[in-house]
Amino acid sequence: MRKEDILNDSKKDERIVRDDVSFVATVYNEEDSMPAFLKSLMHQKTLPGEIVIVDGGSVDGTLKVTVDFFKNKIKDTKSTIVSAEMAEDGALDRCSDVVIVFSSEIFFRGNKEIGLYDNKEKEKICVKIIEKKGANIPQGRNIAIRNTKNEIICVSDAGCILERNWIEEITKPYSSNSCSVVGGFNCPVCSSFLERCLAMCIMPEKREIKRSKFMPSSRNISFKKDVWRSTGGYPENMDYGEDMKFNFNIKNKGFVIKFNPDAVVYWKMRKDMVQIFRQFFRYARGDAKGRMYAHRHLIRFASFIFLFAVLAAAFCLSKWFLAVLVPLFAGYVFKPYRRLQFIWGMPCEVKVKKTGKLLSIIFVPFLLFYIDLAKSFGYICGLAKMKK
Repeated sequence: MRKEDILNDSKKDERIVRDDVSFVATVYNEEDSMPAFLKSLMHQKTLPGEIVIVDGGSVDGTLKVTVDFFKNKIKDTKSTIVSAEMAEDGALDRCSDVVIVFSSEIFFRGNKEIGLYDNKEKEKICVKIIEKKGANIPQGRNIAIRNTKNEIICVSDAGCILERNWIEEITKPYSSNSCSVVGGFNCPVCSSFLERCLAMCIMPEKREIKRSKFMPSSRNISFKKDVWRSTGGYPENMDYGEDMKFNFNIKNKGFVIKFNPDAVVYWKMRKDMVQIFRQFFRYARGDAKGRMYAHRHLIRFASFIFLFAVLAAAFCLSKWFLAVLVPLFAGYVFKPYRRLQFIWGMPCEVKVKKTGKLLSIIFVPFLLFYIDLAKSFGYICGLAKMKK
């Protein structure tokens, strides 16, 4: 999916504000990705009544880009309705839908609040931007949620683009009183051969997702604030994998996580091999720290031992031992190969070579092995830190 195709779908239809919904995100050094992320949020058909963004002390221009984005919402168009109370504040410009005001209610480097007001519906969209230097991801999310006033919390991440009906879909199941947590479907955004191969390896299609075992990423989730309270919030002792641990805590408390495949978030794939290794190393280290998926990592280690044993037998005894690996290899690459048509049929930001699809069949097994190595080293590192 191309970024332009998502963000340019901005029909001038009627939009509503859900004054019972808050949207939260925590960011760090996301200067390049923030404009597209925020644009996709403000293009929603259903807008949240409150937006809270926590910056963990970015050293690039993330904070400025974020504040400027909402300031520029004023300059884009002209307004016809501004209350006398707002005008006296002296910090107002004019626009068609929104007015940005500053007050001492919420803080951003000097107790400033950015508030968006829909003049037609007379509903307030309050935007709170908080800087908390040194906050990790779970700390940032918890700070954001603590500063919300609404019962329904929607969560996503910078680096993502929200489908235009995402807020509507991720909150739709709450019409039933039995619903407490909702997760959506993540779709890859690919602009290179490597990114498409990575998507084949890690991004399941909708048909692969089993609703009973579904564990959403916090780039695409909503929940009632009572759920967050009862689980103790995001585990702040974890720098990565905190969203999966949060999911486990949710299920341990007896809450059911519902899957809505129509709540779509587009996620940019890592662009080089170093970033890929770092990503999965950190995920696995988080698994060890959070005591999650131990059986999966045990199977991975056992598979490596078995592979080396077969290779040793083939080298020392007979090459026929390699035949044992054929059915195992088929099972190893089955899911990525099944995604071939889906991933390579997606629009791309750059022109894709016709040979790329064929080359991916050759390259994907090596990438899978590379990812498994990163996970193995990450898990061992996580276990070692736990023992200290």
